[in-house]
Amino acid sequence: MSALGDYIKKELEKTRDEIKVALSGQKINASGRSADGFRVRVSDTRAQLYYSREAGAAPLMTLEHGRAAGAVPRNFTEIIEQWSRDKGLRFSSEKERRQFAGAVAYGKIKRFGYGRPSPARYGSRTYNWTLVVEQTGDRLKKSLPSYTKNYITDLIYK
Repeated sequence: MSALGDYIKKELEKTRDEIKVALSGQKINASGRSADGFRVRVSDTRAQLYYSREAGAAPLMTLEHGRAAGAVPRNFTEIIEQWSRDKGLRFSSEKERRQFAGAVAYGKIKRFGYGRPSPARYGSRTYNWTLVVEQTGDRLKKSLPSYTKNYITDLIYK
């Protein structure tokens, strides 16, 4: 890979890392799979920051807008129980953990969804990752002409 490819790859990786930090900071990324879904791929002719759902990451629309209320998986209580263990939440007994998981799964999430904006802000996004990507594109558009000129000059005069 050329120095130019390395430069673009670093910019895209920086953007990916910024998105990961934002998802974590806004507590949108409970399992870590969603943030890990953002990937960078660079070849001789193309550079991409893309989103892959291979590891079970949530759809991007869910990350941005939250999940609407409605049906939940049949084993959703067990999923919430395991999540509470993975997050290190402490309960006085396993019965209390099951009660918590049931209340979350069939109370709040099934009836109200999660990550949804308040009705007053309906239509707004939970996290706008596209803004970060657009800013990176603008930064690259501004810096690449001078970077390319310097790179070519260095090749010629070295």
